[in-house]
Amino acid sequence: MRHAVWVGAVAVLVTGVTAFAQEKKPDGKKPDDKKPDVLLKIEGHRGGVAAIAFNPEIPLLATGSGNGVIRVWELKAGKLAGRLDPQKHNGARVNHLGFSADGSLISASSKNAVVVWDISPPPPPIPPKKAPFDPKLDPFDPKIDPKGTLPEAKAVPADPVGRPLPVVYEDTLGTDAVKIGVVTGSGKRAYYTSTEGARITVSSHAFSGKVGADTSDEFKAGFTPLAVAAINDHDSDLVAMYGTAKGVDKSEPAVAFVGLGDAKIIARGMVRAPVAGRPLSINFAPDGKWLIVCNGEDLMYWRVPGSQVVTGDPKLLANSPAFAAAVGPNGRIAFASPPEDGKKVKVTITDVSGTSPKIIAEYATDIEKVSALAFSPDGGLLAVGDDTEGVVQVWSLK
Repeated sequence: MRHAVWVGAVAVLVTGVTAFAQEKKPDGKKPDDKKPDVLLKIEGHRGGVAAIAFNPEIPLLATGSGNGVIRVWELKAGKLAGRLDPQKHNGARVNHLGFSADGSLISASSKNAVVVWDISPPPPPIPPKKAPFDPKLDPFDPKIDPKGTLPEAKAVPADPVGRPLPVVYEDTLGTDAVKIGVVTGSGKRAYYTSTEGARITVSSHAFSGKVGADTSDEFKAGFTPLAVAAINDHDSDLVAMYGTAKGVDKSEPAVAFVGLGDAKIIARGMVRAPVAGRPLSINFAPDGKWLIVCNGEDLMYWRVPGSQVVTGDPKLLANSPAFAAAVGPNGRIAFASPPEDGKKVKVTITDVSGTSPKIIAEYATDIEKVSALAFSPDGGLLAVGDDTEGVVQVWSLK
């Protein structure tokens, strides 16, 4: 039996949320829109592109589609490196993709399914063994080495995805209202399942002894996770979830954390509620110093201290309607404007590391709807997913 995983209006000031307007040029105008420097166009998905993730250690890009297919691409060659098919789980939209910090594990999450694959390079070939001397063998037989060794084994290329990938853990069954998961930076499977309003247990499973023991956290109040992200840290199990927390008489939007001591819920009622029919974005920056949440219209962010303990209410990026968003190193946030009839999407890059947010660039695109964005580990590339045509554009930000 196979042991396996199945594994997006103008903002206004509200109580508990600090709103920042973005700086403009001295003449009062925003930077002129410009065309992006498109290094690569990746085609092949049907059902649009719903999730994107860069491998933190290997030049690979993972993309997930609206019909449940995950593909891995070689960035340098610009070609398909492998296709990861889950056990057909009704072709549900891939909501999240993630990598462990060492790049060896990839996770995919969708409705009622969480899967993890191992994409680490294959082990080195076994050294040749000595052949026992047999006088009956012809010493001139080219298959026999006169020195008494067998022909050397051919080296196996260290191609991380050019072979069938072992599924580390798979769970495609179940009728839970919510079932999402992600592989943590340290290499564990963090898995969440809940029914609206019910108390839930959040568990993590260690794939090997070197990443520590399994853990289990319980929220004292009901919490329904809708989007999930793990911090890119080899030694950390920190995972953030955006969802709704059950209050006294109603559910409120909130952010929850597990993996660093007791599970906790912050910003209850302070982050904005999800906008129906729009993608949800929650992700840590590749350098682990920022966290953002986008509800499909509002963009909220926190600075993450060295302790990785995120507290308090978020800052709100005012006057910046955001349909989808991602955060890169050094406090750079990219967000795509909401799709409008007859108009193309605009992507804005904003620096939030200073005293107030500052627009770095605005890009005019040929895309009608962007549902996924991702920064490369060094922040030099931005992957932009076209949720209409099923194309991923890789831009240079350098």
